[in-house]
Amino acid sequence: MDADFDISRLLQLRKLTRAVSAQVENDLLDYLKTLAPLFSPHGIFGDYIRGGPKGSVKGADKAFKKLRDKFHAVARQKTFSLPGDLEPPLDIFSASPILSPVDYVYQATDGNGKTVAVNITSPLRWVISYPDMTPNQIKKLLGDNRNQSRDSLRHALLQTLALETILELKPGLARIFEGLRYCIAPATLDMLSPLQVIHISCPLSTQLPPDPVIIQNTEISGIASFEEVIDMEQIETMSDPFKQRIIDIVEAETPELLSDIR
Repeated sequence: MDADFDISRLLQLRKLTRAVSAQVENDLLDYLKTLAPLFSPHGIFGDYIRGGPKGSVKGADKAFKKLRDKFHAVARQKTFSLPGDLEPPLDIFSASPILSPVDYVYQATDGNGKTVAVNITSPLRWVISYPDMTPNQIKKLLGDNRNQSRDSLRHALLQTLALETILELKPGLARIFEGLRYCIAPATLDMLSPLQVIHISCPLSTQLPPDPVIIQNTEISGIASFEEVIDMEQIETMSDPFKQRIIDIVEAETPELLSDIR
């Protein structure tokens, strides 16, 4: 086993990673709950959605067209094969977004030709979605009887695309999270392509140990899964974006004062 990732150190890193992940996730859920009204589709799509506000909402026509274009581009692909158009009023519910873990399949090799498919969880990255619209739930709908799940799949697709549209039309939401030191960005998952989901991550990164360590860990646990662990070296080099912005302003406006802060 790699000297930097013996069993003792791996257990310590895993304990630390889970504690940090739990704290960060709790903070994010608080932020999402507070900002929930900004994620509401009512203020974007207006009376294009059922139960929307009476009267016109500025930009609602543009928002609906963007959502319809997205729906056509995704729904008609082989992955989903959903027929039909979007006819208002749409059934898009308003709810506080939730978080679900980001995971992926990794092919670990032991150096002797042995390869093991391992389900990896990234503990400091999450998918933002509306309740009951997580990637795993959409994957399950894709695996169900298509004739029976078509309406549910259509609804899940519509909700996911509505959230993406809201974030595009309200760029201030992403900037709020950037100010809190989180990054929001769309991402494509292989099984759901071309549908994109929304990832949110904190500035602290995680890493995988060498493949032989991963394989040995799965053999000990008997489960082909593994969690990334915090990159301890990165903690020491983490920057403060706010401080850097101030330094940039000092450099641009009064460079003679740079020596006072460096």
